[in-house]
Amino acid sequence: MQTSCPECGTAFRVHQEQLGLRRGLVRCGKCGAVFNAYDTLLPELEEPPMAPAFSGEPVHDALAGSGSPPELSLLHDAEDRQTPPAEAVDSAPAPDTAAGVVPEAAEEAPSPADPAAPPGETAESILLSELPNRQAGKPSLPRWKSILYVAAVLLLGVLLVLQSTYFLRAELVAAWPASRPVLEHLCVPLGCKVPLPRQLGQQAIAASNLEHDPEQKSRVRLTFLLANRTGQTQAWPHVSLTLTDVREAPVARKLFPPESYLPKGTVISAGMAHGAEREIRLELDIGNLAATGYALGLVYP
Repeated sequence: MQTSCPECGTAFRVHQEQLGLRRGLVRCGKCGAVFNAYDTLLPELEEPPMAPAFSGEPVHDALAGSGSPPELSLLHDAEDRQTPPAEAVDSAPAPDTAAGVVPEAAEEAPSPADPAAPPGETAESILLSELPNRQAGKPSLPRWKSILYVAAVLLLGVLLVLQSTYFLRAELVAAWPASRPVLEHLCVPLGCKVPLPRQLGQQAIAASNLEHDPEQKSRVRLTFLLANRTGQTQAWPHVSLTLTDVREAPVARKLFPPESYLPKGTVISAGMAHGAEREIRLELDIGNLAATGYALGLVYP
């Protein structure tokens, strides 16, 4: 069988056994192009019939006076030569040529149009070289895209940390008191403030007492002691007072903000320092309420 390269037009001789190894996929030995030999098979030339034995009678020569076409003569001469077997490829599956097969170096075979080829000869062999088996994988991103992607991820991470720090600055200071100076410095350009922790609870009331005025039954005096044992400065809480009757049912409730129980001139925003104690006294008028008991609590509205 013969085939030709669709790129350079070089003709080659191949055998069915060679084509079957790669399902017809071959590489041109002249230009290196990879093509399917089945798509460019050339028709076989038949051998001319042998002339009959000379019997002493003149034989009419049907071709007398006319020479064979150059192409037929040339290919016939090529038929008579013994063609070296083409190098067969292994039995591995053929790679996808559409996926970008990189041709390997191939030995050139002379073509009929090659001026270096001896006159009267045509290319008779084809080089079937090993085609690279390259596993298909996901294409990698260009380097600049990878750098841009990493930079975007880092920027988003920094923005997330800053946003969380801004909205959770009070909780952060409560959990880590040493971070207050840094957060206060960062809040200066943003115009924000770092609020004081709000962790004073019922345990901050060290002692309390409610006394009725013996001269005026509607007058009572509430006295209690606040103590900060949390280890850091705390915001002043609101004081909740609940009056109860003999059955301990609530009959009245009052919420006192820091401005109502702290002395005038106290800087409330400075908070209650760690280890500080403050005795609070409140003069109250309960009117006709039959209050025999009370309950105190500290809350942050």
